[in-house]
Amino acid sequence: MASKGILGCFGYLSILLVAVVGSTFFSAITGISFYYSFLVCLFLLSWLIERFLNSGQEKRSSRYILYSIIITILVFVFNSAFQQNNHTSDYSKDIAEEVYKEQILEKGDSITLLSHQRSWLDNYGKSYQGVFSVRQQDYNRTKNNYATYSRQINPKTWQELYQYHITTDTPSLDLIIASLDQIRQEQNLNPMAFAEMVVTFVQDIPYSFVFNEACQSADTYVESIQKILKQCPECCIGEIPYGIQNPTGFMGNLKGDCDTRTVFIYAILSHFGYDVAILNSDFYQHSILGLNIPASGTYKTYHGKRYYVWETTNKSYTIGTLPKNVNNINHWYFVLTKTN
Repeated sequence: MASKGILGCFGYLSILLVAVVGSTFFSAITGISFYYSFLVCLFLLSWLIERFLNSGQEKRSSRYILYSIIITILVFVFNSAFQQNNHTSDYSKDIAEEVYKEQILEKGDSITLLSHQRSWLDNYGKSYQGVFSVRQQDYNRTKNNYATYSRQINPKTWQELYQYHITTDTPSLDLIIASLDQIRQEQNLNPMAFAEMVVTFVQDIPYSFVFNEACQSADTYVESIQKILKQCPECCIGEIPYGIQNPTGFMGNLKGDCDTRTVFIYAILSHFGYDVAILNSDFYQHSILGLNIPASGTYKTYHGKRYYVWETTNKSYTIGTLPKNVNNINHWYFVLTKTN
């Protein structure tokens, strides 16, 4: 009678509830994902309760263990279906060919990375190489959040939009930041050399147009755009709010225009403590970087500080130099600095 009483009070639903609560603490203490923590707690509790209820009985029951196996299968199927749905709702059609997918284990979970192997030279001939990755779930999530933001918030200024990207995306760039920091440490780069490495890393990525509307055939655009798209039809990504990609999206598909690049570099260099700025020109329809650092060449002053300009869309442009067709500094204005 005592056994039956205990069995009734401590049914399998109670085991599930205790497993959920226990796995929350177990996950927090060990760093193991909640999914795996729950399975560990579930089987451990089922085994302990079965052992207690079967004590002194000749015929042993294993139904709680059986229930746990069934629950495990159901959870696995649901989790797999969720992951697959999450991945199929991504933006894989936009990803460049050189980006490949790889699986890693992170805190007990299997994570899909969007990775690309890069090898490039800075503007003084120094070579760099590394693997740069973002999590596919971060890539999809940040792009979905950006789409929602553009519909619900509708930012009124470029400053507001750029700041949104930098604030929301920088945490998802942690793997990119780690790869760049590894190069910095291994090659013992000083602040100027590190900035040069980061900017040339971006300059080395082929230019792509980023349009608010869907990409059209090359013949529908003006001659300057036609020329590029006829040589590189895939150098276009469309249906992107405001014609600028978020930084995580840029690193996931390697398609970026001028302000896609300046916002990404701003996020990276700001993380490392640089006094960086973004300058735009309505006259030139272009965006460049500004860096307050000991240098020479063309600069623009803001609040008494010199920000040396930096072109990010083409190779071979060093700090303080601009292409001849956009080099009138009077046509440039500050959009974002760390002080505004």
